[in-house]
Amino acid sequence: MLDRLRLFANTPIADGDRPRLFAIAVVLILGVVATLALLDDAGPSPRPASAPAPRDGDVQPPAPLPVLAPPATPQVPSEESNPPPNLQARPDDIARGKRAARRFLKGYLAHTYGRDSKLTAATPELRAQLLRERPRVPATERRRRARVELLQSDSVTRERAELLAVIDDDARRYSIHLQLANTPTGWLVTELER
Repeated sequence: MLDRLRLFANTPIADGDRPRLFAIAVVLILGVVATLALLDDAGPSPRPASAPAPRDGDVQPPAPLPVLAPPATPQVPSEESNPPPNLQARPDDIARGKRAARRFLKGYLAHTYGRDSKLTAATPELRAQLLRERPRVPATERRRRARVELLQSDSVTRERAELLAVIDDDARRYSIHLQLANTPTGWLVTELER
């Protein structure tokens, strides 16, 4: 008998037998699910041992209604970290940071393309570094007029901001990452990465 079972278990399944075996597997799974569902519904819970059994003619007080907790408001997970309330950016922080970045980029782009301009909205250290490292720009590049296509705030608090600027000069597109700090004189660009 065991030899026949081993032989049956090791016999490959023919293509014609596959639909039949699938149907048998589905029926078995549904049978197990139905059995478990019936076992789960065990009926009414037993009475507590301390309560006396009711007699005929006794009036039973209504069972107390279960106290339902208010539904919890699901909290949507966030990829953003939440800084303490005293550091959270206000809408005007974001707007002022972006205005400072645009003022800086206006002068910086002219400077980068070899035209003299004022570098505003930058820390004195960054301004000095940019003036020391003047770019050497070919004449064909100087004619281009670079413009800011997009200025996106990556993270902003009341003290610091990280912005991404997408620049288009009609020949190519590139991005500049800006770091800003909120100083007593206003928002200033502290460093940039191109």
